Formats: sequence, C-alpha cells, structure tokens
Amino acid sequence: MKIKIILLILISSFIIYITYNHTYKKTINIVSINSLYEKENYNVYISSLLSKSKLNYNYNIDFTKDNMEIENLLSKIENNDKDIQAILHKADAIILSIGNIDYKNEDLKTIITELDALFKRIRLINKKQIYYVSPVIIKNTNHIKETCHKYNIIFLNGSSFRNKNNLLAQLLFKKIESVYNQ
Repeated sequence: MKIKIILLILISSFIIYITYNHTYKKTINIVSINSLYEKENYNVYISSLLSKSKLNYNYNIDFTKDNMEIENLLSKIENNDKDIQAILHKADAIILSIGNIDYKNEDLKTIITELDALFKRIRLINKKQIYYVSPVIIKNTNHIKETCHKYNIIFLNGSSFRNKNNLLAQLLFKKIESVYNQ
C-alpha cells in the first residue's frame, strides 16, 4: 500500500511539473528610460530584437524623452507621475540612458550627484537588473562607474557605442535574454 501511495505522489508530481513547464510563460517586463536624440536611440532596435525572439515581454518606453534631465526623471519618480513607481517596481530589467542633456548645462560632479540620487531612489523601488548606458559625450566615466557599482547597476560606456545603436541594442538584448533563459 505504501508503494502505491509513493508511486501515485511521484506520478502526480511529474504530471504537475510537465504541465507547468509547458503552459506557463513568464512575461519579462522591460522599461527603457532615456534622453537620447532620435538618431542615437536604441529602443527601435531592441524592440525589433524582442519581437523576433522567443521571449514573452512587455517593453515600456513611455518615459523616454529627448529633453529629459536627470532631475526631471527623479521628480517624476518622486511624484509618481503616470504611475512610474509601479512600472519600475514590476520591471524585470530597467535600461537607463540619461544625462545627455544635463552634460550641456551642468558639470560632471553635479551629474554624478544627481545620478546617485536617481539610482538610490530606483533601487528602493526595484532590486532586479538595471543597466545604465552613459552619455556618449562623457569620456571620463570612472566616477559614474563607481556610482553604478555602489548601487549594483550594470554600467555600459555609451561612448563605445557612438553611432552603433544596433550594436548597443544587441548587447542589451543578449544580457537580458541570458538572465531569463537560464
């Protein structure tokens, strides 16, 4: 009798495992927030790569604006504009590329201070993968790298991808895909 019960439990467990793995599809929520000009923007390329992939995804670019400064984004988060806190909280991957506009008006030290405040606020909302692509015009990125490291954010040097939006999109896509195909 004990053998029959153990066998029944094993068979039931196996059927549940097979059913779950073949019917459940995880949706990956990706949020991209950047202040890149249209010719530098990688969102179109990532969207194309995602549509061709086997990943089940939601790709949100609602907060991408080419004239957004770091403090504007921080203000949107603080005021929960368009429910941004919930969107960031649900995100499995966040891609940030902000600071391009700031570099025209502010010094690097101010930008790093603002990035620190932004990263700190986002980390309070989301503990998952965050990628930061530095502005193309900033060559000395050591302090930005340190700030990213402080908040466990993956740093990508934007100047390495100048006029290579497709290559940057492929790299970001592969990084996101490798996390969710494990």
